[in-house]
Amino acid sequence: MADSGAGIDRLGVDDLMSLSGDHGTVPMQVGGVLWFGPDAPGVADLTDHLAGRLPAASRLRQVLTRQPFGCGRPVWVDDPRFALEEHLRVTEVSDPKQVDRVALDLLADRLPRDRALWAGRIVTGPDGAVLALVLVMHHVLADGLAALALLATLSDGPAPAADAFPRPAPTRRELAADNVRGRLRALRGLPAAALHLVLAGRMIASGGRAPRTSLNQPTGTRRTLGTVAADLRDVRRGAHAHGGTVNDAALAVATGALHALLEGRGEEVAELVVSVPFAYRLPGQVTGNASAVMPLRLPASGDLAARVGAIAEVTRAAKRRPRTLSNTLLRPGFGLLVRLGLFRRFIDSQRMVNLVVTNVRGPVEPLSIAGRPVRRIVPLTSATGNLTVVLAVLSYAGDLTITAIADADAVPDFEGLLTALGAELARLA
Repeated sequence: MADSGAGIDRLGVDDLMSLSGDHGTVPMQVGGVLWFGPDAPGVADLTDHLAGRLPAASRLRQVLTRQPFGCGRPVWVDDPRFALEEHLRVTEVSDPKQVDRVALDLLADRLPRDRALWAGRIVTGPDGAVLALVLVMHHVLADGLAALALLATLSDGPAPAADAFPRPAPTRRELAADNVRGRLRALRGLPAAALHLVLAGRMIASGGRAPRTSLNQPTGTRRTLGTVAADLRDVRRGAHAHGGTVNDAALAVATGALHALLEGRGEEVAELVVSVPFAYRLPGQVTGNASAVMPLRLPASGDLAARVGAIAEVTRAAKRRPRTLSNTLLRPGFGLLVRLGLFRRFIDSQRMVNLVVTNVRGPVEPLSIAGRPVRRIVPLTSATGNLTVVLAVLSYAGDLTITAIADADAVPDFEGLLTALGAELARLA
């Protein structure tokens, strides 16, 4: 998100990457499953609560509008036709285990571009009691940290002041003038951008090609989901004992579990290249994307303790680089591939990374919605291109949850992956 002045809320450059990159077999959408306990709010109370909080979450009532020639990047504007019932619906399941399927279906259903880019499902059991709230949004609307900020706005507590709604859209003259100012700023930054481009090329080239494994193959549209969890205090204690952070430990668990999965397929790899998003927030930024992906070559075999220590050295070195460095090269590269119609072919055959692992630090204390506590949050993300497995890690209210989402056809041994993730996590804790 980039407020470029005069109340014009344009897509930021990282947002554009999320938008231009949405050409895979499933949409670039993220979200979460918010699980309630026996004291869950009723459907009506939950719906009324969300309706009352939406005015403070302005992005959830906005649409993305493309601009005519000379008026610059797409702009967020208030949708005067916004209707909550077009985004939030009630779904009944006969078994709580079916909530995962509701989440996967919503994650795979492309959100209409002429509406606010989010959807929700209040999931009830056959008795009408609320089990969970599933929320999904397009990645262009929010990355992990921004999604948590939006969730905090929707939760109980003092609501930030709501803006007038709907605000008038900027005029074409305002957009054109703002676009000229933006291009002049970009020209002034060319020398620094050129240097970053060179450094980014060196950084990405230094990683080399990812090992050739069955983790990389074209994906279809069917997905499967599973989770493992552990006490966050135990994970932190284990990570610190081996010289790493919780993030380092999560990466070690991931690479160890994928090593076990590949070993079961008769493949032996000593290391994997993992794409790890590193967040950076600009002053005052709440919505949108502000994260850079870094391909890290990480050990996958050997002792877990040694892996945590080795990964800690790699991530410490990565954090010393400018956070936006990799995006400096990826933005224009992805944009060119999209314009040439080659992006889908690229992501279906890329050899840069084997796996994506996201990790977001969530609230320390449980959130409550409509006066009832959210017991657990399951993070949701998308695996597309030739990445058959993606892992999303979230710490929340004293627990660490790892969600594995995989292509159902390319990963028939998914249960083995969950078992391996659970074993690695237990070994650490």
